[in-house]
Amino acid sequence: MRTKLIDQWHALCRDASRQRVVIILLSILSALFYLVTALSFSADTQVTAVQDSRYEIPAGFRAVAMQSVGPLPQLRSGDYVDVIIDAAVVLDRVLVIDVSLQSGHAETVVLAVQSNQAPQIANASALGIVTL
Repeated sequence: MRTKLIDQWHALCRDASRQRVVIILLSILSALFYLVTALSFSADTQVTAVQDSRYEIPAGFRAVAMQSVGPLPQLRSGDYVDVIIDAAVVLDRVLVIDVSLQSGHAETVVLAVQSNQAPQIANASALGIVTL
């Protein structure tokens, strides 16, 4: 059985072009196995999200998501927070739309901010200089 399998392998790979095709196919197969393994989720990476948000974004407002830089107080949908950029209160009493918790990551807070202030808040949030 073993010699028959080896003979079939040699017959398949008898010229250089077939050898290249076989090597490429085996490489693709091993890459697919690696990809499936890398994308599989373990118990440590489960996402736990708070889905009890009953609040809609008011007219003239935009939703801006921010990740917390430091510890946050216990926040829930419907709470109001102040947005502070560079030690100055930029917005006060901003509605918290949603709070998302991910194990191993910072909390993500979704706020409803006025349309004209959304780009400023989103930019400052991307730079990591916003606190709540």
